[in-house]
Amino acid sequence: MIFKTTKGGGVVTHSLTGKDKPTEADMAYEVLKAHGNPMHYHNLIEEVLNRLGISQEAIRIAAALTQINLDTRFSFLGRGEWGLKAWEPTKIPKRLTPISLMNKVSSDEEDKSDPEELDEDSLDEDPLETDEVFDETDEGRRGEKW
Repeated sequence: MIFKTTKGGGVVTHSLTGKDKPTEADMAYEVLKAHGNPMHYHNLIEEVLNRLGISQEAIRIAAALTQINLDTRFSFLGRGEWGLKAWEPTKIPKRLTPISLMNKVSSDEEDKSDPEELDEDSLDEDPLETDEVFDETDEGRRGEKW
């Protein structure tokens, strides 16, 4: 059985047949594939090391987990769970339609196009402005106006 994965731009071939001795990552792939569901890393590595006949020393457990972590065939699902990338749904890229603003009427221009809705004179008026005339002589009596 030969597995091909893309890793770092090239193709890495994983072989479980012939003279090649399977790596921890190869065996983890087989274990997950046979199990059919994600597994917690502790259970996965324990099964891998048992199948390979390797002692479960801390250094061997760490090495196996590192191999799984670096292999693109696996996907970390969180909370210690590992699965296979092949189980993930394929991502369909959303095709964005290009937006052209040329010759497009803005919503402001649409509002101004109806002469009954908008009185142009009302746009020129400042609602805070009053028609009161400022008399400099009254300034001292009424207090400061500005």
